[in-house]
Amino acid sequence: KEFHLGPDRKMNISVTLNPNLPGWALFIGGITLGEKARNKMKNYGQKRKEKEICLRAVCALLNSGGGMMEAVIKNVDYELNRDGIGHDLETSFYKMVPFVHKNLDFKQKQRHFHIFIKSWTPDIYGQCIVTLKTNLYIRNFSSSDNMKGHAALEFLTNMKESGGRLCSTLTDSPVEELASYFNKSKFTCKDKFPFTKSMHVELKFFSPKNIPECIKKILPPIVSAFANTEGGYLFLGIDGKEQQITGFKAKKNDLEKLESEISECIHQLPVYHFCEKKEEIIFSCKFVEVHDDAGSVCSYVCALRVERFCCAVFAKEPDSWQVNDSGVKAFTTEEWVTRLVNYKPVPSGMVTCIPEALCKELFLQHEGLQQLIQKEMDSADEGTLLFSKSWSLDLGLQENQEVICDVLLICPRKLPTLYSIVRVGEEGEGNLTALEEPGDKLQDYVKQITLTLKYTLVNLGGYTGKLGIVMKVLYLSHKATSPYDSSSKIYYPVSYYVTTEMRRSLLTALLKVL
Repeated sequence: KEFHLGPDRKMNISVTLNPNLPGWALFIGGITLGEKARNKMKNYGQKRKEKEICLRAVCALLNSGGGMMEAVIKNVDYELNRDGIGHDLETSFYKMVPFVHKNLDFKQKQRHFHIFIKSWTPDIYGQCIVTLKTNLYIRNFSSSDNMKGHAALEFLTNMKESGGRLCSTLTDSPVEELASYFNKSKFTCKDKFPFTKSMHVELKFFSPKNIPECIKKILPPIVSAFANTEGGYLFLGIDGKEQQITGFKAKKNDLEKLESEISECIHQLPVYHFCEKKEEIIFSCKFVEVHDDAGSVCSYVCALRVERFCCAVFAKEPDSWQVNDSGVKAFTTEEWVTRLVNYKPVPSGMVTCIPEALCKELFLQHEGLQQLIQKEMDSADEGTLLFSKSWSLDLGLQENQEVICDVLLICPRKLPTLYSIVRVGEEGEGNLTALEEPGDKLQDYVKQITLTLKYTLVNLGGYTGKLGIVMKVLYLSHKATSPYDSSSKIYYPVSYYVTTEMRRSLLTALLKVL
C-alpha cells in the first residue's frame, strides 16, 4: 500500500475505530523490522517511507490522547526480542521522545507489530506538542539551523510577549560593506569574493542543471533563518570553498523566469504574526553579470537580500501530526503555534473525589446497584471508586439518558476501569440480543468518555504515567449482565497496570480536573 502526503497534508493511514481500545488505533500497512533486515533493504526510498509513516503515526497518537499503532511485519522470520526494531527506527524514536520507554511499549503478536503509545505529557520546557521537525530556522554563525522544539517555544513565546519586532534594514558596518557589494553591477570571473559564510552571508554554488529545483530546495531554510535572525545576503554562483566568483550560465529570459520562481517561493513560505501590521517578507533579488577577461558576459550571480522579519517565518509547515475523525492530519502552522504558545497547566484545586452522599443516593434510587458494584469489587482487595451521575457531563460531553451513572475503579494490579451502568426494565430483560451487545450509540458514548478522560488527565491533570482504561457496560436488571468488556478484546503491557504510585498520581490528576 502506498502512503502519501496529500494536498490537505493528511497521511493515508487507516484509522481503526476499535470500540475495545480506549484511544485511537492506527494501521500503517507493512514494515520491515530488525537491524539486519533493515540494513539489507536495497530500496532506500521504501526504507525511508516506512520510517516516515511509522514516526508520523506515533507522533499523531502522542498528540491525540494515545492509542495503538499496528503494522504487518514483512520479514517472516522476525522476532522482536531477538532482532530488535532497527537502529534507524530506534534513533528516530529517541529524537522524537528522549525517554522512549516512558511513552512507548513495543509488542509482537504473530505477524503483527504493535506500539502502545501514551498521551504526551508536556515536558520541563512546557512543550505540549510532539514535533518531528519544527521547520523554523535560525542563523547560528555560518549555518541555518532548524530550531529544536524547546528553542522554537522560547523564540515564539518571546515574540508573543513582545508583540513581534520591527522589520529592520541591516546597518552594521560589515553589513554596509555587504550592501555595497550587493549593489555592484558586475563581477569579474575567478576574482576572489571578499566575504565568507557568516551570520549575515550564505554562499552557494551548484551545477547549471536543474537550477530552479536547486533554488527551491535551498531557499526556504536560508530565508527562514535570515528572516528570524538579523537578515542577511545569499549569493548564488560563488564557490564558497575557494571564495571565488564563478556564476552560472543562463539566458536573459531564463533569469526573468528564475526571479519569478524565487519570488513565488518566498511568498509561499508559512508565516505567523504576533504583531498588528502583519507585514510580508521583505527581500530584494537581482542578477549580477560576471565578465570574463575579454569583458564579455560569461555567467551570472544571483544576489538575494532578506530583511529581518517582524515575527516568525517557517521553511514549510511544522512536521507535527494529530488524529481526528477524518484521519491522520498535520497541524497547520497557525494551529501548531497557537497550541504551543497558549498552553497553560490548570492549577490544582480541591474537589471531592468520592462523594459519599452521591453513592448513598444512587444506591437508594436504584435497587441492586450496590450489590452489582460489590460483585465487581469482589476480585479487588483494595481500590478507589469514583462515582458520577454522568462522567460525560463532567467532561463537557453529551449525556446519554440510558446511563444511570458512571463509575471509575482505580485498583492496584489492574487496569483502571470505567463502568457505565444502564438500567434495563422488565420488558428489556427478555431481549437477549440487547443484553448481549449494547448498541453503537452506547459503545460510542463509553469510548468517547474514555478517550476524553485520558486526554484530560494528561493535559489538564498533569498525569505523566502510562494509561490504558478498560471500558465496561453493566446492565442493572434482575439478570445483571456485563454485555461489553473491552478487557477481553485488547491486551495491554504489564507496565499499564496500576501500581501504588500510579494510583496516587491518577487520584491527584483527577482532583485537578473534576
